Order: sequence, then C-alpha cells, then structure tokens
Amino acid sequence: MQKSSTTSKILLDFDPEAANLLPALKKINVAFRYISEVDAEKVAEYFELPLAKVYETASFYDLLETKKPAILEIEVCSGGDCTLGESAGIIKEIENRYRIKTGDEFNPKVRLKKISCLGRCSEGPIMIVNGKVYEKMTASGVHKILGEWG
Repeated sequence: MQKSSTTSKILLDFDPEAANLLPALKKINVAFRYISEVDAEKVAEYFELPLAKVYETASFYDLLETKKPAILEIEVCSGGDCTLGESAGIIKEIENRYRIKTGDEFNPKVRLKKISCLGRCSEGPIMIVNGKVYEKMTASGVHKILGEWG
C-alpha cells in the first residue's frame, strides 16, 4: 500500500474537526515514524486548517516528528529524576560512540535527542532506541544495548 493512500485512510478515521488534529497526527506519526510535508499538507486540507497550524501542533510535541528519522533514533529522558540518575553520562557515552552531538540532524544514520519527562521516574533513566524503551539505564550499559542495534 502506498504511503499517501495510507495517510488518507488514517484521516478517514477522524471527523474533520480541529479537536481531532492531534490524534490524527499521532496516528500518522506511528505509521511512518514522522509526519512528512506531503502528510502535513493532506492533514491541513482534510481539517481545513492552515498548514502552519498543522506544523505548529506537530512540532510542539516531543513524540511527533516532522523530519525523516535517522536509521537509528536514540532518545534519552532529560526529566529531573533521570538527570539525577545519570542521563548526562548516558548521553555523553552515546555522543562519543557515534561522534555526534545531541540534537544534531546532520547524520542520516544516527540521531540523538533529549526528550521531556516521560512520567516513568521510578524506572529511569530511560533511553528509547527506535521506539523500544530501556529502563534503569547506566552509562556503562549503553554500549551493550546499542551493540544490539548495530
């Protein structure tokens, strides 16, 4: 099935009311790991909203992406408890391993970003790799897990 027809089918699951914009964007994001420019235009047309409103909504939430994902997407929680629990050391290990910096989007293979608190403080620090959640991370455990991803 082509991407554009899948997007159209997703949109048909929602009444074209502004209140359904975020749920529709979330579902598109889950299906494709990001919201492309073409998808954003379809959403704007379907909901009869300005394209800027679609991008404003999509870019506000950490769990929605408007850029094509890298092959390896790594996210580390930067909430208070995770930061106290060594998330800075985890980030530094990842940066050193791949010779990247947090937030850089230049490497099409690996992207690392800090994300807001996930509300899983008792399980932190949290690291997410391509959607898979790893709990109680340590800087020393980063290499073992990332080794599983290549």
